[in-house]
Amino acid sequence: MLDDTTSTKITTTTAWQDHVSYGDIVSFRFPLAEEDSTEDPKSRPCLVLDIERLGSQRYALLAYGTTSYRRSNVGYEIHVRRRAEYLPAGLNEPTRFVGARRMFVPLNHSGFDICRTTGSAVLGRLDGAPFAAMNAVRGRIHAEADIAADRRSRRRRWLRRDRDFTVESRGPRRESTGGKAVQG
Repeated sequence: MLDDTTSTKITTTTAWQDHVSYGDIVSFRFPLAEEDSTEDPKSRPCLVLDIERLGSQRYALLAYGTTSYRRSNVGYEIHVRRRAEYLPAGLNEPTRFVGARRMFVPLNHSGFDICRTTGSAVLGRLDGAPFAAMNAVRGRIHAEADIAADRRSRRRRWLRRDRDFTVESRGPRRESTGGKAVQG
């Protein structure tokens, strides 16, 4: 059987950017509209929902993490409540990740908070029920993206289709100034 601890050990090294994957929890300075813009945003745990490569650069889709249970941050939530779930994930207390509040950032972004002792931004990794909940959220996000892409494609096709009429654009009529008068 595969042991998951090896992937956690690899991601908590200085080469974490090469090995980070969905389900990992990273420390990131997630900007908030409510915070004072003069200060750097507070580092908080963020859940990696996806990793994508665009050209030679790798990007992470991060979900906002919070310990608050107020209703201000809701939508596509992944709860990590039990001590047996949050401690191995590198969290100090019960946390919920809000998939509706997410950012797409390059892995070399300055917002990642690198730990001095490990040289990594990875705190831990989800497992069990929270991991399954994360996969359900990922599925919904991917489905919405596919639906939106299909809708855009249909709209473009509709705009390009051959029409049975032609719209001719004309400028305003010019009135003749001087010259011969037309007799009728």
